[in-house]
Amino acid sequence: MSLHESYQHLRAFARIDGGKLGLFWIGSFALFVLNFSFPLCGMLWMITMIATPFIIGILTRRYTVSQLDGTITYGRAYVYSFLVTFYASLILAIAQWVYFQYIDNGFFLNQYVKIMSSQDVSNALSSMGYKIDEINKLIEVLRSLRPIDIALQVLWSNMIAGLIISLTTALYASSRKTLR
Repeated sequence: MSLHESYQHLRAFARIDGGKLGLFWIGSFALFVLNFSFPLCGMLWMITMIATPFIIGILTRRYTVSQLDGTITYGRAYVYSFLVTFYASLILAIAQWVYFQYIDNGFFLNQYVKIMSSQDVSNALSSMGYKIDEINKLIEVLRSLRPIDIALQVLWSNMIAGLIISLTTALYASSRKTLR
């Protein structure tokens, strides 16, 4: 198999696994939003966030075992892991844009304003040196964000996180030969 064909093969499987991870992240985002109404969802959201690097490692390792007979170089494992997070990030960004554009109706921002306005948070921020004016400016900046702005910010954040997470997941996937 030529290098070009090998890369196309890797990308095709990364898209499939990225789709799986993207659906997982959409569920995680739903838990995050539901956290405002049901606090137990916040704990489940945190578990999904902690599980993400492990899931990426498992997906990369599964690709290695099923398609490459258990042997993969670190560089190839890194590219695969990153592409999985890249495709998942695109799917999540689209879902978040749809959510903020058509479903949210200000719920998310109103919950943040409510939290920032509470006496406990206000006292905590004051003890850290923040002034009420700065908090109000932050709220106004949040109010000015469009759904596409939020989705793009999360997209870029996830892609940067994917670059970093892929360093360790590639190490896991390329560390040994696994028998079927």
